[in-house]
Amino acid sequence: MKNTIAFRNGFLCLPGGSHDNRQAAMTVASELMQFGFLLDEGAMSQLSSASVTDITLFYNEIIPFLKKLTGSEHSFRPFWPGFPTQVMEMSECELWLHQIVHYISGGSYSPSEWTKARPTAFEQPSYTVIRAGSEQDMLHTYVSLVSVNNSLTPEDSTYVEWFVNNGYVLPAGTRVPFKETACMLMYRGQLKAKTVTDVLRVAVYMSGGDVSLPALPRKYVKANAWSNVKQYNTERDAFKFRKFTRAQRRFILGLLEDTNCDVRDMKLNAARWVRLAEVLHPGEYSAKYPKASAMFDAIRNDKVRSWYGEIGPAFDKSYEHGLLKLAERPGEFFRRIDFLVRNASDTQMTIILNVIGKIANDVSNKVLFEVYSHFLSRSNAVTDRRVFVKGARKATVLPDLPAISEKHCEEICATIVKAISTKFASLDKLGRVYIDQRLSDVPVPTNMRSMNMSLKPTIRGTRVPIGNQDAKVIRAYVHWFDERGNVDIDLTAMFLGDNKYTHIGWNGSHSSNIGRYSGDVRNRRGANAEYIDIDVKEALDAGYRYVTIDARNFNGGKLSDIRDCVFGYMEREFPESNMYFVPSTLANSVRLNSPSQNTIVAVIDLETREYIFLDIDQDGIPVASANINSIMNAIRPYMEPPKFSVLDLLNLHSGRFEQVFKEEDADVRFLYDDFANSYTKTLEYMGV
Repeated sequence: MKNTIAFRNGFLCLPGGSHDNRQAAMTVASELMQFGFLLDEGAMSQLSSASVTDITLFYNEIIPFLKKLTGSEHSFRPFWPGFPTQVMEMSECELWLHQIVHYISGGSYSPSEWTKARPTAFEQPSYTVIRAGSEQDMLHTYVSLVSVNNSLTPEDSTYVEWFVNNGYVLPAGTRVPFKETACMLMYRGQLKAKTVTDVLRVAVYMSGGDVSLPALPRKYVKANAWSNVKQYNTERDAFKFRKFTRAQRRFILGLLEDTNCDVRDMKLNAARWVRLAEVLHPGEYSAKYPKASAMFDAIRNDKVRSWYGEIGPAFDKSYEHGLLKLAERPGEFFRRIDFLVRNASDTQMTIILNVIGKIANDVSNKVLFEVYSHFLSRSNAVTDRRVFVKGARKATVLPDLPAISEKHCEEICATIVKAISTKFASLDKLGRVYIDQRLSDVPVPTNMRSMNMSLKPTIRGTRVPIGNQDAKVIRAYVHWFDERGNVDIDLTAMFLGDNKYTHIGWNGSHSSNIGRYSGDVRNRRGANAEYIDIDVKEALDAGYRYVTIDARNFNGGKLSDIRDCVFGYMEREFPESNMYFVPSTLANSVRLNSPSQNTIVAVIDLETREYIFLDIDQDGIPVASANINSIMNAIRPYMEPPKFSVLDLLNLHSGRFEQVFKEEDADVRFLYDDFANSYTKTLEYMGV
């Protein structure tokens, strides 16, 4: 995995050597170029001087990884083997007749092989440059990942575990602000647990559970939607603790003994603590861990009143007493601030602002940024309110909120900006800084946990320019492997204009001037593919600005259950030349590991020639025009520039630098590509 981690972060880290293996290195380099990666001079030198064994290990790790990530580990077949030319040469009636026969045959029928030769043409790749790196770069990558004050992608969480398991030690003073990352380091003894919830996360981690501590599912559920018969909910099995050894029990109880021992926090996850007590048997160790044993006794016998239960009586006493009680936990105060401000008089607002000024330094920057972004537009009533809750891949709809006075919103934002700027001003100076203004298109990341693994990790909602401006078509694709002949993955492109829309896909047009569809493959064993060509100029001329692209498991079930299911989009100058799948022309690709059956992967803004990367789930199967409202509701939050962008974030660091407007004059350069393709880079400047 070491080679993969380094490569994903833009460098090589091979053992030093003095060999001359340029021929082997050139072979590897040429393979990487087929996937759009180019080794710079230093990386080429490092690879050439490595041993044949190390070069082989690198090749055997990276090339299969890239094949899997791009969906090129098999020879995937579309329905029409001569796509797109074959589709363009046939009438819509002919296309549908063949399609119907395919359906009637249960997926066994396919058109005859395409015998015409495909022209060959040079298509300009958009290379990602890989540099030479070192063990110091590996350590820096480790530190960067654990320093993120936000959820990591599943991929990056795996990388952190690898670092921990392979003996990498964090430098003294490294801060690990995100609790879910910290718990695995606590288990390995690299960090000390501070709160009782930290200990609970460690116990869950040791049991292979979800350390984000989602709510326990109900014990009993209906057998089905049409029955009132209740049955045991098997989803609860994922929340069970393992049978710990005696050494492991002592370890967990020891961690708990050394925390703040605030039993009130245990009340928040009382059911989990009771379950944990059943496998820890704390009474057996009461002599050695008396505080831990006493806390378990209190929670099992319901002798605890949570801190949250004290809030109501405090507000009953007076508004100020209630605010001071909330201020005991600054993060909780800020999470409730909309409600507080929404219902506050001018006098009460003064008290709120004073409290904010006193506790802002004790709140994570992540929370401060979220609150700031929230109040930027709270002077308007909030309708169609959708948020991504922890770990979710689809938005949760929340109740509408009434408007808050513009004055109060401005006061809140100004107070938060002052607090953040003061924090940043105390950091090391950066000297002369150049800031790419395109960073206004990159949102500050929030929920990376739900993101699928992609060729170019991109923050949800980021606008990415089309790399090859000469590309005639954007070719979207989905690849999958059907072992049993029971899978039906559908690819659909919805074209949206002013008061008009149309779609290309399985139940729409297969061929038109604005796009082509390679045919609906259904229940066909083996490696399958569907492609859609989007003709950028023709679609614009026809009055369409946006194109949404989604993939769906038509037969139902999770996309994650489908083997080798990958979505991507290519930039093709010569769509009728070469093979239909050319990895070096990929703009991006995504492993579809969604727990949903339908995912809207991206939107293309044809007018600005930008991709808007989404990777969000939808309930059910929004079938074309019947669900235009569902699709629009899902993508609407991403059509406008982000309320709080990376540019806004960097401007808050203005107290640390002198801004210059030419790259060559700068000591530090904040460039679009560095941040658009690295959410950890962005989070580094959010601080803790």
